[in-house]
Amino acid sequence: MIELSFWNFHEQNYEDENYCLYVMKNGLGDVLYVGISTDDVWGRWFGWGGHMMWDGNVIYGESPVSAKIENHLPDSLNWKIQLWTLNDCLIFCGGKPYAPKFKMTAGEYHNAVHAVEILVIRKLSPALNSHLNLNPGKDTTPKSENELKREKFVDNVYDDIFNKKNK
Repeated sequence: MIELSFWNFHEQNYEDENYCLYVMKNGLGDVLYVGISTDDVWGRWFGWGGHMMWDGNVIYGESPVSAKIENHLPDSLNWKIQLWTLNDCLIFCGGKPYAPKFKMTAGEYHNAVHAVEILVIRKLSPALNSHLNLNPGKDTTPKSENELKREKFVDNVYDDIFNKKNK
């Protein structure tokens, strides 16, 4: 397992060790999200259909965790992301790691990664994982100016629709 800033992750300033699971933390170090990729973790974030669109100076979040990052720019570029191998996951979940020479099929690997995702989510209780999470944690990230504006807008729309007084 390695931990690096989100900026260093985006810039791929790390050696890829066949990471399959990522843990995204906010600026307070609290776990926001756990996710997987059976192909490429970086591609899961920034590839086609990934969490974020990042084209030069344009950064756009496509998922709850990436929207949280977008709303907290530029500070969120220093938030931490952990990259875990399958063996890291197995050890964390109390299992035995695979031996270095152990070979598994692509299907076995896929199934193992999906299975450990459930276990890691249940152990860490990330705030933004609603699927597979029996006890989601609380999002401790202070609200950004963008989030506060959006909340106010939604509250006003709600009031306009449901709390209008009949004239």
